[in-house]
Amino acid sequence: MGIQAIVPKQKTQDTVVFNYSLFTNEDKLVLAPMQNLTSLFFRKTFSHFFPENIDYAVSPFISVSANAQNPSAIQYKDISPAENKDLIPVVPQVLGNDPDQILECAKIIQQFGYREININMGCPKKDIVSHHRGSGLLKETELIKRIFDVIFENTSLQISIKVRLGIKDSSDLEKLMPVINMYPLKSVIIHPRTQEQQYEGETDLKAFEYFAMNIKHTIIYNGDIFTVRDFTRLKTLFPYIKHWMIGRGILKNPFLCADIRGIPYNKQEMLPLYLRSLQENFAESLYHYNEITILNKMKEFTKYLSLNYDFDATPLLREPSLEEFNKKFYNVFTSKLK
Repeated sequence: MGIQAIVPKQKTQDTVVFNYSLFTNEDKLVLAPMQNLTSLFFRKTFSHFFPENIDYAVSPFISVSANAQNPSAIQYKDISPAENKDLIPVVPQVLGNDPDQILECAKIIQQFGYREININMGCPKKDIVSHHRGSGLLKETELIKRIFDVIFENTSLQISIKVRLGIKDSSDLEKLMPVINMYPLKSVIIHPRTQEQQYEGETDLKAFEYFAMNIKHTIIYNGDIFTVRDFTRLKTLFPYIKHWMIGRGILKNPFLCADIRGIPYNKQEMLPLYLRSLQENFAESLYHYNEITILNKMKEFTKYLSLNYDFDATPLLREPSLEEFNKKFYNVFTSKLK
């Protein structure tokens, strides 16, 4: 697809004006679905420490399977209404390609009291794509129509979707665009990369602009918002976008949304408490306490945090003991914030 030729170039601006006032009451910040990272345990901690920072979250995907009709199945634990009470509002996301199985899952989500379901058409993992799920769905136009038809005809749920530009280029999303415009979708979350890019390389902002201007639904921008300056640049380029999804940026810097909104925090005091809470909530989420599992999870978060707080995480990542890891972990962050 020759997307470069059909993008209205005059819409794009090169000058970035660093201006906090660009964020308005109309703008919404959305927590991105990151499998095994922005799950219930994370949302509990984030809701406690930053209750006004995120407007809502999209849950990590529920993998649709043959037992999707069982509301007590483990895949529904993350969106349990009782567990999510008083937390960040959450939109359940599903991953699958069988319309009937997705419908059974959607019915349970509606039974739980949710009003919206998000369909994952963006996951770039190769094993998922190879089974025509996630980004692999982008080439399945007729299948997507059947999925939409089944949910709209048999539930009262609103449907939103999360997409990428395509597998190799943006021609996949362009071919799908007429179908997207046919249905009364609530919103379309666009991560302006291809599946082959994974999370590497530059986002294609020209392609994003083209789709944002030609898709008839609310557009949510997703991708590479790591700093206030990143947000300001994107808001300057796309002042008509009002919904912004952030994932890795929040894992790197828990205060990012507060910084974007201009909400002050005592970071030196809060960060160690936030990290302890994250570990405690993750430990509580396990069926059985497992020190190695908890240690490995905290190491995952450490990799992200080290990128923002500029320290070498290697010694921490090699630490075999949770107790020793915690001592070094908290010492590192308290020293970085002095």
